[in-house]
Amino acid sequence: MRALRIWITTGLLIALPAYLTAQSGSTINGPSLGFLQDDKGTTIWPLLGILGASVPGQPLALPERITNAVISPQQDYVLAISASTGQPVVIRFDGGPNRTSVPLVGGRSNPGVIAISPTGTSAALYEKSSQVLQFVSGLPATPQVVYELEISSLDGDVQNIVVSDDASVALVLVGSERRTLWAIQGNGSMSPVNAIRPSHVAFIAHRSDALIADDATQEVFLLQNLDQAPVRMPGIVLRDRDRQFSAIAASRDGRSLYVAQEGSEDISIVDLQTRETTVLSCACRPAGFFPLRGDSVFRLNSLSNGPISVLDASSSNPRTLFIPVDPNVLAEHREQ
Repeated sequence: MRALRIWITTGLLIALPAYLTAQSGSTINGPSLGFLQDDKGTTIWPLLGILGASVPGQPLALPERITNAVISPQQDYVLAISASTGQPVVIRFDGGPNRTSVPLVGGRSNPGVIAISPTGTSAALYEKSSQVLQFVSGLPATPQVVYELEISSLDGDVQNIVVSDDASVALVLVGSERRTLWAIQGNGSMSPVNAIRPSHVAFIAHRSDALIADDATQEVFLLQNLDQAPVRMPGIVLRDRDRQFSAIAASRDGRSLYVAQEGSEDISIVDLQTRETTVLSCACRPAGFFPLRGDSVFRLNSLSNGPISVLDASSSNPRTLFIPVDPNVLAEHREQ
């Protein structure tokens, strides 16, 4: 704990100039790790500074009120819902103080699920009332709905969706107690994925290959060529006191798998070629692997539960870092 306190103090001193600059407005100056949103997706903060010396800045000044914001893995835009119209909108972060909100033409109102592909070039939106799944390509500059499918034939509520970078195929997790996973292509074909109790899914960047976690067998397996003839590769078994999975992710080059399990502070980093596994403690309970700027850098939790934990797996010596959060600043925002 003493070492942790020393690190946080040092990080604050180094990052203090960036933090003070951020208090004067929402313009981002200097290096940034990316962005994060609150739990409702209504407010977006920049993470100012560099790895080891970063703090949240003041919330961004957005062109309109939004909800359900999802930040692109490339940290260059957000896909959200306009609070006033219910329409999906794209807001790019590279517009400085003159950011604009661009409606997604053809996007259905108030989608219940918004998913962005690994590199941010495509997205999938699901509207619960009509049970329509939309595939979006051309993000962020020229977004357009390229496919629209009605998926009411799936038995159960849609829990999660992931989509490939080319917007050709999506994986849809359905049901709560009895879960099923479906591969849905833009041409309308739907096929079940052979998994007993699938819980988490993640596409690999630039590929139609996906990683799938199965709580029943405690394994993560790779499903290749989902846009053609899927091939299931042997699974990687991760047994830790029969814990269920809480999150999985892949590195951008598709060589590494990152796994977190419920109730555990450990992160398993698996080389998908050699199957060698490195276990790293984050002194946190990971809620997910949320990409930040950099190669294999992930935020592990949200602003609502203490200091922000970050996994830096960009080198041969992976590490976890902490970004201090001023609870008073967050309290002021919640009261507004």
